[in-house]
Amino acid sequence: MIALLKQKTASRSFLLIISMALLLVGTTAAFVLRKADFKGDWTFNEGKSKLGEGRFRMAPQKLKVTSEGESITIERTNNTPNGETATSSEKLTFDGKAAESTVFGSAKKSSVAAWTANGEELTINSTLNFERDGQSFEVKTTEVWKLLDGGKTLSIDYTSVSQRGTNNQTFVYDKN
Repeated sequence: MIALLKQKTASRSFLLIISMALLLVGTTAAFVLRKADFKGDWTFNEGKSKLGEGRFRMAPQKLKVTSEGESITIERTNNTPNGETATSSEKLTFDGKAAESTVFGSAKKSSVAAWTANGEELTINSTLNFERDGQSFEVKTTEVWKLLDGGKTLSIDYTSVSQRGTNNQTFVYDKN
């Protein structure tokens, strides 16, 4: 009888340990898989941004970000040199495949998005190919997105590399 009682107690202890371990693993997995939420409408804050020198400042005035499953859609609204607004949209996935889009009229853009291991930053690497005055140009860009101020501010570290050199900027957006 004592042996049977010891066996039941050992079985209960074992089940309790397994249950606690599964709970801990499940809670940890849920925490690790949580990603920064960039969804929403964002307005450019020039005063907080660090813009590069020269006339090629690539900061969109507005961003609209939506997400569904394992993809993110970014709608960017820019002011054109002639005072009009132009909007471009791209849908990016996190499977390592390049997303193709058209920007600035007829320029082709290829982008790949990836999360950092902790899910707090999103990196978008892009290649833009366009023509101007009969010449072809290629610009490679890297955007590193992160949330600040409890999600009220979006900061994008933007680097572009072209035949004109490297340009580093930080674009800051306020959530509407």
